[in-house]
Formats: sequence, structure tokens, C-alpha cells
Amino acid sequence: MKVKLFFLIVLIALCSLVVSGQAFAAKKSSKASFPAAVSHEGNNNKAEQLAEDQSPGEIKHTGFFKKMKQEVFSYLQQNVPFISKVYIGMGYRSSSNPDTTGESDCSNLVNAITRNSLIGTDYEFAPNEFSSQDMRENCHYVSLWDVKPGDLIFFSKGRRHNIIYHVGVITKVLFGTVHFVHASSNYGVVETVSGSETWRHYWGKQLHSFGRWKPDVFVKKQAA
Repeated sequence: MKVKLFFLIVLIALCSLVVSGQAFAAKKSSKASFPAAVSHEGNNNKAEQLAEDQSPGEIKHTGFFKKMKQEVFSYLQQNVPFISKVYIGMGYRSSSNPDTTGESDCSNLVNAITRNSLIGTDYEFAPNEFSSQDMRENCHYVSLWDVKPGDLIFFSKGRRHNIIYHVGVITKVLFGTVHFVHASSNYGVVETVSGSETWRHYWGKQLHSFGRWKPDVFVKKQAA
């Protein structure tokens, strides 16, 4: 009888140890996963806080700006190749607006082509006049492999090649060959192709960079 009682007590003790061990393991597992839960919750709170910090007006403005950028550059890519042909053959004249005089210099030509390529759209080219240097400062750099119609091509001179003195507008890009329209002081408004004899002997040696207009030079037209 005493032996049976002894074994019963031992069995009860062993059961208690097993239950306690399982409870401890569960508690330990719960503690191990807790920091991850806190971290996840913290990230959610951070995202919610960022959303709260950005007002609805700012979100709307960001969306509009992105849409405007996409639409403007799409219009330029479509229209510049055709609009630029209107000016080919015009004579060269310094500080002359080709839309009013029928003659042009390089920067006034690019101003006119860019401006008129947005006629009939919801946007307009904001500046009345940009010099070639102004244009460089209001463009982002783009590589030859990213250049598109409507982008600009800049030429420089000086010991450090840092003085922008001439600009043209890209009309076509095909397998790395670039076509651009510009107002040459010797030949008037012409279209030049990279790889041509003129390019190899002169323009290619003066090439500075390619640029794409910064979006803030364009504005949405005011409703009438």
C-alpha cells in the first residue's frame, strides 16, 4: 500500500513538472516574438504618422506635378519634330524672334519651338526668353542613350569648355544618331545629324551635354 502511494506521489510530481515546463516554454516563446510585434507596430505607426504629416493638399499637388511632367514631355516628344520643320531655312539674326521677324538666333529658336509645341495643350512654356546659358541651368543632364525629341543639345567653348554659347533642340534619335535643329550663324536654321561631316569637323568637338527641361519651366494654362 505504501509503495503504491509512493508511486502515485512520484507520478503526480512528474505531471506537475511537465505542465510547468510547457508553460515556461510557451512564456519564453511569447517573449521572443514580442519585440518583432513591437517593431512591426512601430513601422505601422511611423507610416501613419508620415501620412498624417503630409496634408491632402500636398498629396494632390504631388500627383498633379507628376501628371503634368508626364503630359508635357509627351507633347514635346510628339510635336517638336514637326514644329521645328517650320523654321528650317530661316536666316540667322542675333536677338531675333523667329515668330515675328522670320529670322532667329539659336536660343530664340529653341524658345519658339518649345513654346509652339504646346499650343493646343493645357500647358505653356513659362519663360518669355531664355539664353543658351539659362537653358543649361534649367535643364537636367541626360545621357546620349536617354535623349529624346524635345530635349536640348548644348555646345561650349573656352579653356574649360564651361561657357555655353550654342543650343539646339533634338528632333530625332535613332540607334545613337541624333538629329537636331538649330540656328547657325553661317547657315541659318538647319537640321544637323551627329556623324555628318559638319558634326565630325566642328559640332562634335564643341559638344557639351544633353539636357531635359526641368518641369518648373512649364505651367498649366489659366482657364479663360
